[in-house]
Amino acid sequence: MSRIKKIIIILVISAAFFSCGDKFKPATDDNESENSPSQESWNSTVVFSDSGNVKAVLTAGHISVFTAKGYTLIDSGAKVEFYRDGKIVSVLTGMKGRIDDKTSNIEITDSVTVINSEGSRLITEKLLWKNDVQKVYSDVFVRITTPEEIIEGTGFESDQNLSNYKIYKVSGVFNNK
Repeated sequence: MSRIKKIIIILVISAAFFSCGDKFKPATDDNESENSPSQESWNSTVVFSDSGNVKAVLTAGHISVFTAKGYTLIDSGAKVEFYRDGKIVSVLTGMKGRIDDKTSNIEITDSVTVINSEGSRLITEKLLWKNDVQKVYSDVFVRITTPEEIIEGTGFESDQNLSNYKIYKVSGVFNNK
């Protein structure tokens, strides 16, 4: 076979090979990948700690991490246990949540309940835990039930174990005895 025929055959085979290459690449839509999680996990546990001390433990049914956007979503139930000196001081539950990956702040929404170790209970639809100050906040209706009273209002701030709290627009105080 002549040298020219060999070169032509190699070029034809190479062209066929390289033209097929794009057919096997997965289709990517930049917008779709931006809106898709970079990681997902089911029935997971996430530990928040500072200098080796556990501050909070989150368990959730489904977690989606959006690294490019800087947040993590929880969409099938969340439970956060808050710790002080190695002991659980309160437990927060809710149906949905969002974690800011930079600050580790956690916002829980939909059927939110916090119960502390003394038996006080907070019920609301939205609650934000700020990691840097170890406090919880809400700007919507809240109801706190303690062994002594029931207090309702809009807007709330407290330490994470519900020992010291403020309700900004109190709408009802009821004696619990």
